[in-house]
Amino acid sequence: MKSVTLICLGPWEADEYGLVKTQGLRRKKIMRVKPSGREGKFHISSVTLDQAGIYSCRYRKVFLWSEFSDPLELVVTGLYDPPSLSATPSSTVASGQNVSLQCGSELWFDMYALYKDGEQLTQGKAQPHEGRFQTTFHFSLMTSAYGGTYQCYAFLRDSPYLWSAPSDPLELKVTGTVPPSPENLLFGPAAQDYTVGNIIRLSLAGLVLVLLGLLLAEAWNGCRGCPGGAPPSSDRGEGGAGGAVKV
Repeated sequence: MKSVTLICLGPWEADEYGLVKTQGLRRKKIMRVKPSGREGKFHISSVTLDQAGIYSCRYRKVFLWSEFSDPLELVVTGLYDPPSLSATPSSTVASGQNVSLQCGSELWFDMYALYKDGEQLTQGKAQPHEGRFQTTFHFSLMTSAYGGTYQCYAFLRDSPYLWSAPSDPLELKVTGTVPPSPENLLFGPAAQDYTVGNIIRLSLAGLVLVLLGLLLAEAWNGCRGCPGGAPPSSDRGEGGAGGAVKV
């Protein structure tokens, strides 16, 4: 088993540091150390299965202890055979495309953890698929930020700190933009924006024509008896003014 050192950071005035491990609703005292500068260093020479779990630390100034730190999960890996990690449609994709990473094993695991460049990204529940147990991590609209080295681990939900060995590393490469397809040209966001713009322009043009028509009608009706205007109204005949126009 490998060794590990847990480091607790506190003020310069700290007189002592303490390390505890969470066990259910209780905290078990593990060790106390004298400060080294602003740090308390807890060295575990050989990590065993029993030492996997959740740890917290605190410091003491004179007689008063501080609040506990945020919890730290200590995970033991390499206990089971590694899962496999693959990419669909490919590990080399164009910017803007979608990609899915499948982590799976023929052994029964119900959880998987995905890492990128040594940092955990997410965890997912396993599902049975063609004689394997796997989970799929989906990434939409890829950018260069997604490029890097990915690995995954398998574990059981009842033993969340006892993991398998890591999968073989998968290098995910994001290249230039994807060429536009006819579907994208006809129905993509740019086409939709263009269509909306046309509708707005046509609506404004129609409104202008309606306003011009109203103004012309008002001017024509207001010039009764003028050359080319509406005929003057007559009080003769039934039904008031006639609607016929002499040409």
